[in-house]
Amino acid sequence: MKKRVAIVLGLSIMMFSSCIKDPVLPAAEPSADLYSNFYAEINGAAFELTENVVGYTNVTSKEQVFAISPDFSTAAYFSAMSSPSVFTSVKVGLGSVSWNANVSSDPSLAVFNDFMLTNTLPVYSDSALIGFEFTYTGADEREWKSSELSLNIQDVEFTGIDQVSDATGDYSSFTCSFNCYAYSLNPDSLAILPIAVNHIDSISIENALYQGWFKR
Repeated sequence: MKKRVAIVLGLSIMMFSSCIKDPVLPAAEPSADLYSNFYAEINGAAFELTENVVGYTNVTSKEQVFAISPDFSTAAYFSAMSSPSVFTSVKVGLGSVSWNANVSSDPSLAVFNDFMLTNTLPVYSDSALIGFEFTYTGADEREWKSSELSLNIQDVEFTGIDQVSDATGDYSSFTCSFNCYAYSLNPDSLAILPIAVNHIDSISIENALYQGWFKR
């Protein structure tokens, strides 16, 4: 009798165990492997911003100009190394891609990728309207920008362009190397003059290397 009870109990446990299904694990979400860093010689002095040091991280933004059909809308993309605890920052911009905003609120991924891959040697352009712009903000919050009208030698090249996507969006990672001058309008109050006088100061940016990304 005891054996029969044991056998029945054993069969019951086996049947119960067979009904328990393995847990279904959610599919792993894609993850974009993105890295940012900036190095340059500013007026001959080495300057570097490193990701996760003093809170520095890559921040992306874009400026869109929506046009009425049949004109095409445009978008310029920006990537900045900034920190919530330090005023000093750098930013690069690249523009502009054209697309039909009546079809979608943003350029398609194919259009975005094609724009990045075919604009590796852009011209310098104020506000990155039709090319490249560099911005440096100092510890005193004074802003310096590259100029499309600069008479100094300036160059820029984008390499290592790679499109990646994850749950938060589509990105184009890059390495950007460039040399230029950046300019700032400096208001001075001079005692010998009755009104403030504006003059333009400049700083040299040499051997600059920015590793970052743009977001579609």
